[in-house]
Amino acid sequence: MNLRDPGLAAAAVIAGLGLQPHPEGGHYREIWRDAPAGGVRGAGTAIYYFLAEGERSHWHRVDAAEAWHWYAGSPLVLGLSPDGSGREERLLGPDLGAGEQPFALV
Repeated sequence: MNLRDPGLAAAAVIAGLGLQPHPEGGHYREIWRDAPAGGVRGAGTAIYYFLAEGERSHWHRVDAAEAWHWYAGSPLVLGLSPDGSGREERLLGPDLGAGEQPFALV
């Protein structure tokens, strides 16, 4: 299985990475968690997160920094509202000439 194969089916990616449904939409699997330093919550985690064509992540507020990496598939529009009133978008994808970036920090 090659993630760069344009004919790769979403079900193959989900099975190949061992993903499960995410409560906010899409599919995920936690791949790393930092040990808590005196608290309940670790300082960091990393997940695989996958949205198939037509899927969306539900709008939500985050209470920690999120690093988004784009690896394959169609570009992803990442909507942000840093102040809670306006909206800005970041486009994740491979085409730097079209304004896409492979990484965004939220």
